[in-house]
Amino acid sequence: MSKRSSTERRQFMAAMGGLVAGAALPAGTARAAALPARAPLGRPVSELAGPYDVVVIGSGYGGAVMAARLAPGRRLCVLERGKEWTPTDFASGLVDTLAQFRSSATPLGLFDYRIGSSVDVLSGNGVGGTSLINASVVLAPERDIFARWPQAIQGAYASGAMDVYEQRVRDMLGVDAVLENDALRKNWFHLSSAKARQRQGALVTPRAAPIAVNLRRYANAPNAQGVWQAACTGCGDCVAGCKVGAKNSLDVNYLPLARSAGAQIFARIEVDWLERLADGRWNVHYLYRPDSGPAVAGQLVAASVIIAAGSLGSTQILLRSRGHGLPLSAALGTRFSTNGDLLGLAYNTSVQTNIMGFGTGTPPFGEQRAGPTITAVADYRSAAVAVDKRYLIEDAAIPGALVDALRIAMPLAAGATFDFAALQRIARDATSRRSDGALNHSMVYLGIGHDSASGKIELDSGGNARVAWPGLMQEPFVARVRAEMTAHAQAFGGKFADSPRTSPIFGGAMTTVHPLGGCPMADRIEDGVVNADGQVFNPGGGVYTGLRVMDGAIAPASIGANPLLTIAALAERAAERYRL
Repeated sequence: MSKRSSTERRQFMAAMGGLVAGAALPAGTARAAALPARAPLGRPVSELAGPYDVVVIGSGYGGAVMAARLAPGRRLCVLERGKEWTPTDFASGLVDTLAQFRSSATPLGLFDYRIGSSVDVLSGNGVGGTSLINASVVLAPERDIFARWPQAIQGAYASGAMDVYEQRVRDMLGVDAVLENDALRKNWFHLSSAKARQRQGALVTPRAAPIAVNLRRYANAPNAQGVWQAACTGCGDCVAGCKVGAKNSLDVNYLPLARSAGAQIFARIEVDWLERLADGRWNVHYLYRPDSGPAVAGQLVAASVIIAAGSLGSTQILLRSRGHGLPLSAALGTRFSTNGDLLGLAYNTSVQTNIMGFGTGTPPFGEQRAGPTITAVADYRSAAVAVDKRYLIEDAAIPGALVDALRIAMPLAAGATFDFAALQRIARDATSRRSDGALNHSMVYLGIGHDSASGKIELDSGGNARVAWPGLMQEPFVARVRAEMTAHAQAFGGKFADSPRTSPIFGGAMTTVHPLGGCPMADRIEDGVVNADGQVFNPGGGVYTGLRVMDGAIAPASIGANPLLTIAALAERAAERYRL
């Protein structure tokens, strides 16, 4: 085997393991959502012309909030490296989904999956950022986790000021929750196993997951920003790009608000590096990727730049900028955290869970709804427990394109069983996709806890960000959360199985869908890259005028909850405090 083919095989196996770990494959036979066509958010690149008052790099939670709040009265543009997606654009099968993975050959792919030796990072690539492929859980962090954050942030949470910003985000994202009378089996299953653990003495609180999904508010009607939405069908494919048009991703709320306030949104533009001009303004060096032909290099001048390209993306831009001569803190690239992410599976329990997603296809006989990807939380964040020992375990659906592969592979991954009823369910799975098989008697778990934030983001030989963290597998949260997932699985007679990506067959690495850090905030340049408002420290003294980072990259430690609410609320705060 040639060196090239061997490398390609390793990359493919790692990607496939990560797909299973991140549940990132959609399913079903695609059909167009019965909604009017959405008005494009983006403008043609021919209209991109500086100088601008503000350039926002990235359209995820930090960038979208800053654009929406700063656009009135300013000449502002948003630069997004991915393309604009509509519900009918998302893939509907394994082959089509693999074609939507971002690479040097497909830089506009929806799934940005960065493979690492110890940890892989999955994020979104498109107008709306990772909101296009996340589970949309809008969960507040506990207030006492911020002891390592700047004093101003500690004070904002302690005083209740952040409560106001968090509520503003919830209102914009249209947060709702699955209720008990919605009668979702996987929701009942997870809450029931959490209650069983509670009876056994575990310090756990079962609760509904607040999610940014249009469960019941709009039924084929325009939302508050004039974007038509359908109600959730419970197809279980949220993390593949919502083909129904029910997910409250950023392209249906904050970004339309930014556009209506005058923001110019440009897709397919990837920022390479930043240059500080003699007059204090910023020269933004970028690549524009048209439908066909090579990328086109360009430059754009702005008085102020807000970098919001995600943990890896924002750090990558600043690392490249430092390589071009921009002085920055020595802390750049440090304090990377996986947010304590851990994925697992309770396999072949005694209860039918209905976790098999089906997208816009037909569910198997006996299963009407899977529900949104995440609906319930087993919350182990008791105040009686030290912060670093707290965690969450959330339920998750299996996107439909993974169902057929997993129903065949899981008996091998989970190991032998001698229970007759369990063997019968495995046998049913061997014949076809069935609601009474072993896979549909299982539960996918997403654990979120606290790690030491000891990872480091570096540039590889191609100038792309990768994470180095050799000791990640030995972090205490891994064993702690894995043991509790095992107890949940056993509550209904199931067998716990690790995420396939952790297996040596698939490369032996962990996967995070909540990357944080790389541009950590701090009170001093010796400890961080930005201050409490996201302003970038200048080694020559003070902060750079007109340069900020505002996304998950600025978190100096794990949050211990799905981070989107924290990122968006910090952006709401920063926008209100914005001065050039």
